[in-house]
Amino acid sequence: MELDEFWGVIDAARSDVDGEIGQDGEALAKALTARLGSLPADGRTAFGQIFAQVSTAALRWDLYAAAYLIGGGCDLGGFEDFRFGLIATGEAWYAKALADPDALAGHPVVAEAADWDDDSAIYAELVGDAVAEACGVELRNQGEPVGERPEVDNDLIMRARLPRLAALFLGWPANEGCRC
Repeated sequence: MELDEFWGVIDAARSDVDGEIGQDGEALAKALTARLGSLPADGRTAFGQIFAQVSTAALRWDLYAAAYLIGGGCDLGGFEDFRFGLIATGEAWYAKALADPDALAGHPVVAEAADWDDDSAIYAELVGDAVAEACGVELRNQGEPVGERPEVDNDLIMRARLPRLAALFLGWPANEGCRC
């Protein structure tokens, strides 16, 4: 299986659920399970291996910082669920987030989550669990993130590193007011 085919399976499953991944990725997990069930065994194995590679490529501290803001806090297990959900958003958003984690502020689900104070945006633990089971791959405990570990509890640093996400989830700095 090539990377384009991998993203095609993700897109087809997203289409099956009209782009709504569901709570914790439940709807997409079911759609992916059905799609993966129609693949031959070697196709499922290849899909699982690519999913693991794509998840590992997102195992970075800068993306962890984004997950921390979006989730109102995040441990490494939650960061796994965030990466599974990031993959579930599809190739375009995955690529945007890897190029610039702050770009996630423009994702409609993230913006809506900020409005509704929903700390589960983009997190999709059930997607990863479904892929692991259907494909026979281990997707949990892939290691420590790479890069420079951010001081996620320091609002000033987070505002400097991820200004758009910080504006959504931390609010505007004192004495700045709304920039509406």
